[in-house]
Amino acid sequence: MVAGVFETVIVEVIALTLLVAIVYFVLGYIVYTRLANVRGSCDVHLDNRPDHFTNITGWPERDFSPFFIPTYETVSFPSRQKELQLSAWYAEADPQAPAIIVVDGLGGCKYAQATLVPAGILWHDGFNVLMLDLRNTGDSDPDNGFSSIGNKEYKDVLGAWVWLVEKKGFAPERIGILGNSLGAAAVLFAFQHEARIAAIALNSPFANLPQIIREEMLNNHFPTLLAPAGVMVGRVMSGENLVEHDPVQALLSAGKRPIWVLHGTADTRIAVHHSYDLQVAAQKAGIDATFWFVDGVGHVRVPGVYPEEFRERLGDFFREHLNQSQGKQSD
Repeated sequence: MVAGVFETVIVEVIALTLLVAIVYFVLGYIVYTRLANVRGSCDVHLDNRPDHFTNITGWPERDFSPFFIPTYETVSFPSRQKELQLSAWYAEADPQAPAIIVVDGLGGCKYAQATLVPAGILWHDGFNVLMLDLRNTGDSDPDNGFSSIGNKEYKDVLGAWVWLVEKKGFAPERIGILGNSLGAAAVLFAFQHEARIAAIALNSPFANLPQIIREEMLNNHFPTLLAPAGVMVGRVMSGENLVEHDPVQALLSAGKRPIWVLHGTADTRIAVHHSYDLQVAAQKAGIDATFWFVDGVGHVRVPGVYPEEFRERLGDFFREHLNQSQGKQSD
């Protein structure tokens, strides 16, 4: 009699545990597919081009025509994940000048003003510019339609860097990279994996992957206790470990290579404390990192709000650190 009751309780506990696990997985699936899905995310920008683009996603109103790039070409090349082909626009200002890769954030692409404004500023300042579509966005190949928060996208940044070296003939020390938001994470992880990348600039980066996942969930009104479920579903569905990389450790891999970081204090997408955390880590480790915090400006918008100061600060950074003594590699 007692044994039968005990067996019944065990069965009920197992059934309840399985039910809770299934519900937790389903909720994790909802979180993951809602927050990481970037399919069609850039479609709203597709009428934009480097030679003419408009204010689409709520930046402060201004005349964007000073940032237009009149001549450019559409190019393609493989990601370091070879089966994926990537699309980009390349605008040459001066064959002897350095080249800068510009990478947008979550669901962004080369059509977005967050790419085109800084690219235009850099081009008009004399730099050659490569505007990149990461996987799953713009005209680049789809992977699985979901962002990996930079943990795979860094291979796309490396693919762009290799193309500039091998196809355009730039010496590695003549190539810099600018990343926005999630694009900043992809750039930082690429910097960690490729020691020949000379210098990078990060606009509104995050410092802690588990923390930014929780904050993104709060921004989208999901309880943070579901964060591990979302990460688990990402691993099950796509084999992606969304917390594989550590931005702080990637920063510390810089060695003597320079890093430039920009963050608006009114950023509600990636809170400015992330850049403060990176600053503390850089100072403790003696990393060559320059930080610019801009009061009252929102997420990645500083180039559109203060374009002249952005041009001066970032242009000076890249001119100083991208070896002005030589241009492209000799044949």
